[in-house]
Amino acid sequence: MFQGTIEIHNGRITRTKPDNGYLNIFIDGKLYEFRNSLAYPGFVDSHLHLLSGGELLFMPDLSLARSAEECVDIVSQSNFRRGNWIFARGWNQDFWTEKSFPTKRLLDEKFPDKPACLIRQDGHCIWLNSRAMEICNINSSTPDPEGGKIVKDPNGEPTGILIDNAIDIVRNYLPEYSEQHYLEFLEKSIQKLSSLGITAVHDMDVSPKYLAIYEKYFSNNDTKKINVRIFLSGKEIFEMGTVPQFKNDYCEVVGLKFYMDGAFGSFGALLSEPYSDHPYTKGLQLISEDNLNEYIYFTAKNNLGIAIHSIGDKATSIILQTYRKYLAKNLPKPKFFRIEHCQIVQPSDIPLFKELDVVASVQPSHFVSDYAMAKSRLGSRTKFAYPWKSFLDLGTLICAGSDFPVENPNPLMGIDAFINRRSFDLEQKFADETIPLDLALKSYTSFPRISLGEKEIQISSGNEGTLTILDTHFFETPKTEIKKAKVVATIVKGNLIYQAS
Repeated sequence: MFQGTIEIHNGRITRTKPDNGYLNIFIDGKLYEFRNSLAYPGFVDSHLHLLSGGELLFMPDLSLARSAEECVDIVSQSNFRRGNWIFARGWNQDFWTEKSFPTKRLLDEKFPDKPACLIRQDGHCIWLNSRAMEICNINSSTPDPEGGKIVKDPNGEPTGILIDNAIDIVRNYLPEYSEQHYLEFLEKSIQKLSSLGITAVHDMDVSPKYLAIYEKYFSNNDTKKINVRIFLSGKEIFEMGTVPQFKNDYCEVVGLKFYMDGAFGSFGALLSEPYSDHPYTKGLQLISEDNLNEYIYFTAKNNLGIAIHSIGDKATSIILQTYRKYLAKNLPKPKFFRIEHCQIVQPSDIPLFKELDVVASVQPSHFVSDYAMAKSRLGSRTKFAYPWKSFLDLGTLICAGSDFPVENPNPLMGIDAFINRRSFDLEQKFADETIPLDLALKSYTSFPRISLGEKEIQISSGNEGTLTILDTHFFETPKTEIKKAKVVATIVKGNLIYQAS
């Protein structure tokens, strides 16, 4: 953090003069006075979804619903549509009084003639009505796809709930938005993120069909921009056989994203032992070890990095053991190797991250919102969940993100989770896995850049003029108060893209 004078010219810092009690920033000769604020290296969110995040900001908010009935009421009062489909996101049955999955019945009663698709908060489960299933040819004879599940009632009829790879059946029938809609989603998402001090993001699982949207947005001189590193949908790219090239001053393709398992909320995270609250399942394995080997090799041959979604301990073990065997064959290595989420990890697997040079990409705000659910799902195994300090103690690089739109993208909430480890009840859980404030801050600034092989940003001459301006001195503030800090301004490559009123 920095106080004093900073001069930025043509997007780079040309001079700094440290001092106390004020912050003056000259951008191409123009003075911006931020009084007693402090400059930090620009915040980075190392795992989110720009387009679906922007989409969510236009949708009805289902996250506050406390029943399936309330979800349907909220949707019925909204004019938001995807083509002719009723479409919304954010429900979470674990926040409801009745914590079981909803069924098509309520949607059928309210929307008998229009297709309806409501996405669970984590994006790994959808809730359909009968009309949507009719359009998608989903019926009692439709088999579960590999790595997916169509939930059926005792009579074998689909209930309306589809999990993980089963969602792909529906994607082929969803109407596309217009190009203008997608541009508005990007703009809305970037507006939201810049107001939170976020200057760069790692944008996960982007379909190659949307690259033209990114190119149009980031080539427009009139749009506000942050730095974006794109991880393309690995499955789509592998099936295409070629990687589209895209790079400009702000945005470039850096990696491929794959999914080893699902999520806790829909019982899709792959565990080594059955779920404590659903003992008939251990979750879903979405890709085989053989396919994983092929994906790693394909990524390496295309000189890209790889990021693999893994929430359950069994999923993470499979990835690490497969990669260890892969490296033993002296095959080409990906540019970098990241495991995304790492929500529960066997203690014996944690040293392998450092040994194999694997980055742990974590979302600390998941701890806050998911702790009660994780405790139900895992029972006594919860002590192995969210092992942040264990990673750092063994020298593993961690980088932090939000998984927006799954979680609020505010980095201050993530930093608070790292250093205080409190769930919604405000009680600290497994305090030995909290991490120091300086490392929590680096997990949102320098570590995400290092995880991609990029140079970290420092507030010194010659560095990129990308800064987050806050009203708070983190190291002179009580730990429990840091999340109350306010973003004063956000600067990306010498462009002031957000300033608080």
